[in-house]
Parts: sequence; C-alpha cells; structure tokens
Amino acid sequence: MSSERPCDPKAWLEALEEKNWRCEPKSEEEAYEVQRKVTEVAKEVWGDVLGWKAALTGKSTQELFGGGPIYGPLFEKGFLGTESKVGLKKLTDPLLEPEIMWCEGSWFLAFEIPDNRYGKPWKELNYLELIADLAGSYKVVVGRDEISELKGKAVLKTPNETIQVDIDVEKVERSLKFLKDKGLEGCLLLGTIIPPQKPEEGTYTLECCGARVSVTLFR
Repeated sequence: MSSERPCDPKAWLEALEEKNWRCEPKSEEEAYEVQRKVTEVAKEVWGDVLGWKAALTGKSTQELFGGGPIYGPLFEKGFLGTESKVGLKKLTDPLLEPEIMWCEGSWFLAFEIPDNRYGKPWKELNYLELIADLAGSYKVVVGRDEISELKGKAVLKTPNETIQVDIDVEKVERSLKFLKDKGLEGCLLLGTIIPPQKPEEGTYTLECCGARVSVTLFR
C-alpha cells in the first residue's frame, strides 16, 4: 500500500512496521518539506521533538550518499538512558553509531541506532531520501556524565574488540555550528566520532573525557 503513495506521511507511518515506504525527492527543498510533514505524523507515535541530529557529516559518507551534511528531528520516545537495551530484529539495516551530543550547555557521549523505513540497505539510498525519512531518526542512548573536556581518545568496547580513535573536535564543532545556523534547538546529536559499527548481540561501551555510555543490543 505504501508504495502506491510516494512521500505520503501516512504511508510512512505504515512503513514503521512494513518497511516499504517510497519517496524520491528531486531537491533538498522538496526533501525537507517531506520531512516536515513526516515529523508531524511521527509525533503521533514518538512524542514531541526534543532535539535534532546532524548526519552525513564526514566526507566519505557525503560521497557515498551524494550530499550532506543533513539534519533530522529527535523524538521524546527515541531518547534512552545509558545501560538501556535495544532490539535489532525489526531494524532494516542495523547500525550502531558512537557520537557526541550537545545538550543544555554540556557535551555528552551517545550511541545512535538509526533506522530507515524504505526497507533497503543504507548504501542503496541517497541523501535526499534520507532527509525525507527524518535522516534515519530512531533511538539515541545518552550517557549521564557530562564530558569534562572535549579532547583526547574515544574508546569503544564491543563484544569482540576495542577501538580507539582521537576525537576530531573540529568536525564535532562544525556539526554543532551547522545545526545552530539552521536555527535548530534542543539536544543536538553531532555525528560519529568512531566509524559506524555493524552491531551484534552484546554490550557496547563508549568512554572518553571522563564520561561513559553503554547499551546492550539483542535480536
């Protein structure tokens, strides 16, 4: 049914379960207009918009998806506290993204778990399709500890390995400026600080700068 009504917000609601939404915007203006309409219907199931996310903030992802950076809304029911459990079974193409969030004047560590309602692997979508689909907005797990100072190494502990990366502070600050220049307010999610992970079942922990966040994933 959804495929017969391209870019229709009500069809997007159906695609939360069916994963068969269809929308092929031809411009950023059109894509963000679709996003605005989809945001209104998403509020019916996910609650109020409490913040915004920046996506496609790195050169490699911009080349892969054909544009960027982009932004999308974060919803009340999408925010989770550290040590939360999140199921992967219903996600189209599961990813786990270690990120930085700016909220109420402080930095926090976060994991984003995005989803798309097209039922396609991320690599088959373009940036306009992502914009229309709320930039992949789904769940964000936020740490409780404020980051003391945004510098140094971020350490990701997965069920199978430990990954250490120097934080690209300029990239984080550039994403913050991008969202603020758009007039977007609330808690702002600023893109990955460690490359996105293809998640498995188990617990993932992100540590940096005197702060920590963890999430347990299951099928």
